[in-house]
Amino acid sequence: MKTHPDEPLGQIEVAGAIAGALWFGVLLFWWLSQPEGQGPGLLMTAFLMVLPLAMIVGLVSSLRSVRLLRAEAERLRMALDVQRQNAPPRPSAVRAPPQPAPPPEEQTVFALDVPEPSQLTIADYIVAMNFPDSEDDAEGINALNLALADHDTAKVIRAAQDVLTLLSQDGVFMDDLASEPAPAEAWRRFGAGERGPSVAQLGGVTDRNVLNIVGQRMRDDQIFRDAAHHFLRAFDRSVSGFIRAATDTELEWFGQTRTSRAFMLLGRATGTFD
Repeated sequence: MKTHPDEPLGQIEVAGAIAGALWFGVLLFWWLSQPEGQGPGLLMTAFLMVLPLAMIVGLVSSLRSVRLLRAEAERLRMALDVQRQNAPPRPSAVRAPPQPAPPPEEQTVFALDVPEPSQLTIADYIVAMNFPDSEDDAEGINALNLALADHDTAKVIRAAQDVLTLLSQDGVFMDDLASEPAPAEAWRRFGAGERGPSVAQLGGVTDRNVLNIVGQRMRDDQIFRDAAHHFLRAFDRSVSGFIRAATDTELEWFGQTRTSRAFMLLGRATGTFD
């Protein structure tokens, strides 16, 4: 995982430095205390010194990456403009024109396990999956708060936040990602459990440059790979109930959200539609 060059030293780095210094001091003292001609040679001593130090550095680096990822995820849960963290402002996504809402007494309620009296509607679900455009986006913020109050929807929202931020490190933004809209029938087949070529129309992202970037990241970065697979599993579990309840128009609108585009991109990169 990429780290900021000005990231302050923490307990992990300090502990690693102390451990390395102690090992260096103990080994040097032991080598100097040996009678002349009876201690290990210089090459063996260098080997005994370098190998443990390299292991300590590797361990510190891994723990630092995990710590930074957790810290970033925590910041993301509190941020509204998720995919623009630590990146220049990007143009806001073009949302599909909102469909006329049915009368209040006919408004479809999607989630059933929201503890608050106000429940998550299909329209709120779709808007939340696109994330707020800015801190002034009252509609997006309200929908996101409702979505985070629902246990299952909150999981996919947070998983999407993680992958969108990791993708932004490589300059990949969903607002810039061209994709072919998937027909509602493809989404319904996916919601019914079909996978592979029968839902290939969901893999509407065909930008070879972006796919190569994501494919390389999947191969080289375990943290990114784990986050991507976690997101795909969470998306799979979350959208099935939504797909059954949504109209064709709502499914087409849903397919243009940032979360859906991330699914299309990562699903194509991981062979979900092969």
